[in-house]
Amino acid sequence: MERRYAHNMLFRPGPNLNLNACVGENGGPYDFAAYGEGFFHAGFEIIEAINRGAWTIDILIYPAVFDFRHGIELYLKHFTILANRLLDSDETMKKGHGIMQNWEELKGLFVRMSNPFFDPTEIDVVHDILEDVVSIDATGQVFRYPEDNRGRPHLEDIAIINAEVLQEGMRVLADIFENWDSGFIGLLEQRKLDTRSV
Repeated sequence: MERRYAHNMLFRPGPNLNLNACVGENGGPYDFAAYGEGFFHAGFEIIEAINRGAWTIDILIYPAVFDFRHGIELYLKHFTILANRLLDSDETMKKGHGIMQNWEELKGLFVRMSNPFFDPTEIDVVHDILEDVVSIDATGQVFRYPEDNRGRPHLEDIAIINAEVLQEGMRVLADIFENWDSGFIGLLEQRKLDTRSV
């Protein structure tokens, strides 16, 4: 039988140029928002696969929720970086996977910015969605592994996750995050213009 794989040949260009992804210095550099957008999009694609009946929902729900949760974490870190930049702060984002810790830090930055672009109603909606996510997966492990470090099964207290309900909630969150990203970028650009005109 002919061997089809050679060592160190997995991450390389292939013959179909449309399927070559540009990464690293060749494609970016990408930031936390780009990674977050990718994870959100992957989650939505998985839900679409579920809707098409492409694979078993009971298996695909795990990578879908994991992708959304990780996308949330990345976006929160991205916004924290941009908010600190707007505030001319030397503070850096906190390391770790705690969504609520990152969220509380970002909310504090929103208060310091006191910018009307960031709607308090949207902040409340995001807070509620994040609390729902964290109530199921506070550590980022629940949808990565079937059990915790002590061998106890995850998700013992929840029996059903509806993919459509999940998709609708994540769409609300993704739309707000995209709006905030545009807002941050716009504010940073405006400040740059204001600085040049002085």
